Amino acid sequence: MKWLLLSTVSVLFLSGCTVYRSEGRKQFESEAPGKISAAATAFQLKSCKKEGRLETWFNEEFPSHTYELVVSEPDLEVWRTHRNQRVEVKALQKTETATQACVYEFANDMVWNLYKDQFIRELENNMMTLE
Repeated sequence: MKWLLLSTVSVLFLSGCTVYRSEGRKQFESEAPGKISAAATAFQLKSCKKEGRLETWFNEEFPSHTYELVVSEPDLEVWRTHRNQRVEVKALQKTETATQACVYEFANDMVWNLYKDQFIRELENNMMTLE
């Protein structure tokens, strides 16, 4: 009885290994480094700083006319503008005590449109700043 149980568990375990060695898995592993490096070079962090209350208030009341508001949430604002061919994105993450402003640079509009949703999702999860 034990032998039958052990052999059944072994067969089930080893059958799962074929998924690990599948052609789809090999394709994923061969393409992953290129996709990861492409996402990593899609944009770069240019600067981050903590803003004081006065500076935050001034920037909210008198935003630069060249910036376009992309996201407006109580704790996150994302602004976008163009610098030559590049897209500059300013993210303001607010807490009760401070506001952190980070400036990111995307290669062009195509790259910005491609990674915009993922970028904003990561900002919402507080994963894009230097804290």
